[in-house]
Amino acid sequence: RQAGQEKKRTAKESCAAVIVQLIRSADQSEYPTIELYSETERRQAGQEMELGSVMNRAVSNALKHFNVSPMSCIVWRDGVGDAAIDDVAKDEISGVRDALANMNIADGGGSRMSSEASLAYIVCQKRIATKFLTADGSQGMPAGALIKSLHSARHDAFYINGTSPPYSTPKPVRFVIAKKDRELDDTDMSELSWALCHDYPNWTGPIKLPAPVQMAHKLAELAGGFPDCGDSLNSHKFANSVHFL
Repeated sequence: RQAGQEKKRTAKESCAAVIVQLIRSADQSEYPTIELYSETERRQAGQEMELGSVMNRAVSNALKHFNVSPMSCIVWRDGVGDAAIDDVAKDEISGVRDALANMNIADGGGSRMSSEASLAYIVCQKRIATKFLTADGSQGMPAGALIKSLHSARHDAFYINGTSPPYSTPKPVRFVIAKKDRELDDTDMSELSWALCHDYPNWTGPIKLPAPVQMAHKLAELAGGFPDCGDSLNSHKFANSVHFL
């Protein structure tokens, strides 16, 4: 009688994805299209933090590819709990700022550094227990509802309910503003986030997350199914293409 061999179970590698969406001007007649750049990174199983170097490389490559020095940069980050927000934000904000500062664009014979680009860093939290109902408890929060009166202990926050299912209690997304430069004080992050919820390709109506965040989800899901976790993807050839949808 032979004893059966036990198979050793190993955790599958994970994949991180970064989507850089460039809007050159608010005037759609001047620039009617939105430019996209995407990169993936093979990660150890369950490793979702320490993406500062990954974001630095992705933003640097995107700015070089588009040959642009941005005036501002808004980062929407998913997959971060309350306890890790400060540490993750410190690491990744540093990486993004370095990428912005190191981008030189020839301007009238000289060079202009984008070190003055203003930056905001927002954490999107989907797995929360908070739900909002009407005063009598008979109805859930309608799609597009915004709650600004609840904040975390250390950061400003707001809630947006992107969708409203007919047969269950809607669950909003909490947006935690971990960093916001003073130059962006006049920019309403809740309005910008809600506007990007309507920007998801080939989808009518809003989604729960800003489009770049959901697109990063789809890209990570696609690349994570490859044997090389997306290492074979050519980011420059796939620029301005939503090849992962």
